[in-house]
Formats: sequence, C-alpha cells, structure tokens
Amino acid sequence: MNSNSSVTIAPLESTQVTQTHSIYLDAEKYLPVNFQLTDRPWSISLNILCSFRMSDYLDGKFALLLEYQDLRGKHRLPVDILELSFENALLFSNLVEIPVRGELSDICLKLTGVPKDIDVETELLHIHLEESRSYSDSQPIRKVL
Repeated sequence: MNSNSSVTIAPLESTQVTQTHSIYLDAEKYLPVNFQLTDRPWSISLNILCSFRMSDYLDGKFALLLEYQDLRGKHRLPVDILELSFENALLFSNLVEIPVRGELSDICLKLTGVPKDIDVETELLHIHLEESRSYSDSQPIRKVL
C-alpha cells in the first residue's frame, strides 16, 4: 500500500438524496486523566461501538465518521464502513487513533449514506479511551503524566 494514499468514502451509487445523522461528544470526557494540553503532537485512541436502528430495510453503503477540530483545523476519520443488503440495523465498531496538535474540540460521530426519508435512532453508543495506546510527542501518555 502506498504510504501517501488516503481513504476516500465513495458516494452512494444511486441518485438518492441522503442525510447525515450526527452525535456530538464532549471532548473533555475522552482525554486521559491529568493530561496537560500541549502544542506538540499527541494522540488518543478511542474504542468505538455504535449501533443504529432505521425505520425501513435498506441496501447500500453506510459509513460512520469521526470529525474533530484541533490547532491545525477540522479533520474527518473513518470509524467503519458497512455494505448492507436488506437490513434495518447498523453496527459499527473500531479502534480509532486520533492525531492531535493543541486543543481537541468539536468531536462528532456522523452516520452517512442513509436516505433522507428514513428515520434513524441511535440504539447504543460506547466509547472507551485506550490510555495504553495514547501518546504525547511519541511517548506513551502514561509515562508523560
């Protein structure tokens, strides 16, 4: 794999108008205990599990994205991508490393690919900070604290 490649979320193959279902998160909840903000690079790893129920059965591609803002601007990372065949439930799960510089703010999970006329309900949201996989200036955060 080319190290300069990036992940691109392809639009739905149909011409259907889609919606984005957003879940806004409190950034403070996902920082390691006693962590001091720095302008140096740091990262946190979040174990994310999220399920949704839709008002109808659907086919197609759906993506859960994590958006956040730091000193460098706004960023979007893929959490998980699903391709469904006649389903009304979505289950996303992944360990996501978030590279940050400066203050972490405006964290949001976004579900994409759902047609506008479909109601979406968040059934489960579990987010766990993996401190053993979080770093400050290339050093494990546990050692930096």
